[in-house]
Amino acid sequence: MFIIFWLSVSIVGYIILITLENLVVKYLAVILATGGFSPCIATTIAFISGNISPHAKRVTALAFMISVGHIGGVISEQLYRTQDAPRFILGHAINLGFCVLSLVSVVILLFGLRAENRRRDRLYGLTQSSFVLMDPESISNGTEVQCPDTIDIGSEENRRRWGYENMSEQEILDLGDQHAAWRYIL
Repeated sequence: MFIIFWLSVSIVGYIILITLENLVVKYLAVILATGGFSPCIATTIAFISGNISPHAKRVTALAFMISVGHIGGVISEQLYRTQDAPRFILGHAINLGFCVLSLVSVVILLFGLRAENRRRDRLYGLTQSSFVLMDPESISNGTEVQCPDTIDIGSEENRRRWGYENMSEQEILDLGDQHAAWRYIL
């Protein structure tokens, strides 16, 4: 939800930059457009860290995200060309498009992961663990959500219920976010 909010702030900033010519208003729009990015980046790093497991998969996802993010610095010179000065509509429009694409992607991810959590609840039941994290939706409906990387191997009953009775402890732990007791933090 935080990413959706801050992307919306950036989108409003870019729309103002493209449409208006008042210098004072444009200065405010630059603050809005760029001010929405920092919270999005920090929240995305936290989101990936909490929702991808095991560690090797998480580190790879974070490295990929940060690498792709730094490509923006390389291509910005091509987007904000001197011949487009002083309005830089091409650069602002491309950034606006990427903000909208990001917003759509985040909304799809939010609904998709919510549906996956519900599917896992239907198939495997609520998670039972001493390491429990309650998200806002869980508090209202009493659903327990497993904390990342604290998934235990489970009791014999849970192993049978999950279909893990023929797996070693390490194989179960290596399942990470594919484990039946895993729930995404939204």
